[in-house]
Amino acid sequence: MTALHTTTPTPGDHDLSAEFRAAFRHHPGGIAIIAAAGDGGPVGMTASSVASVSVTPTTVLFSLMRSSRSAVGVLEASALSVNLVNADHAELAQIFAAHGAERFTPEQGWEFLPDGTPVLGDAAASLIGHVTHTVELGEAVVVVAEITDVRRGDPGDALVYRNRAFHRLEDRTAD
Repeated sequence: MTALHTTTPTPGDHDLSAEFRAAFRHHPGGIAIIAAAGDGGPVGMTASSVASVSVTPTTVLFSLMRSSRSAVGVLEASALSVNLVNADHAELAQIFAAHGAERFTPEQGWEFLPDGTPVLGDAAASLIGHVTHTVELGEAVVVVAEITDVRRGDPGDALVYRNRAFHRLEDRTAD
């Protein structure tokens, strides 16, 4: 894993930060649950910052709040899964977004790879890979992960996050 560089907020950024947050509150983002096998057991969190980067090599990026226990676990793990969820997973996404919520229970549908990496069995897609680069920016860490396996499930209706709430985005495409 290679850290590229670090930046920190400068004085006076607070007003800009509030405007930035307000602008992105109304920009919908797809939802994923990032999961890994941490030293103390599985760790995971909900993310709306996942994006594909390249198909050669197959890579994604996402950001984590570096102060969270789950972020530390993901960054230290040898493997991770990026579980792209659909609207049927709204309650699970809320659980993984909440501090102290019970995660990785049997009824949630998690499967565990031989190395302990958790994978959501009924996700729209699960991308399995490992961290290759990180960039620390303020309170966040931008993570680049190389994907080594893709498991596809039923895409269903999309789950998006907008204005501090999860929303169903109906699939209106004809098959």
